[in-house]
Amino acid sequence: MKRIFLLVAAFAILACQSVSAQTTIDPTADYNRATLMYQHRSFDGTGTNGFELGYIHGFSLSKTVPLFFQTGLKLDMGFSSDDADVSGVKVTGKLKTMSLNVPLDLSYKLVFGESKTAAFVPYAGFNLKLNTMGKMTAKASYSGVSASESTSLFDAGMKHFQIGWHIGLGLQINKVFVGADFGTDFIKIADGGNHTPTFHIGLGYTF
Repeated sequence: MKRIFLLVAAFAILACQSVSAQTTIDPTADYNRATLMYQHRSFDGTGTNGFELGYIHGFSLSKTVPLFFQTGLKLDMGFSSDDADVSGVKVTGKLKTMSLNVPLDLSYKLVFGESKTAAFVPYAGFNLKLNTMGKMTAKASYSGVSASESTSLFDAGMKHFQIGWHIGLGLQINKVFVGADFGTDFIKIADGGNHTPTFHIGLGYTF
């Protein structure tokens, strides 16, 4: 968790510096963006909270129209825990997931304001997802005695690969990016599972 807080602090510092320094936004220029997002995902009926760390490059598709193809790589981490007391036995269950995502988006950079230092950036597209970890750990404690067991969700039918869609909207001010998106997967997380609807909101730095 300390690493997450350090990343958030670093993004906040960059954001404060960027807002104070006026930067004109070129509506048709390529861009790079690093992002740190809060993530909530419905994982086969279990809500997981976590973060997404990503890098995006926007390729200009026209010299006159601010239309872009953007792609990159994103790392998602999700966490969930639940406690229960069954006849004096304390049971704790923890879920941890990790995936790598490649977005394939079209985006539009709508620059506004007299100083041209702000822009709305709507985007939509598809994503290729590689699930690299799905781990469930259960721990039972009774009268000072405890036992735990971990299970890979891949052994229970979790799929390694998914394809999905998403739609989002961002606001860039100077070099600071604030955005949110929502999407689901066409391929279910497991046979009989759900389409893992996912919501992100967070900050980015454009360079």
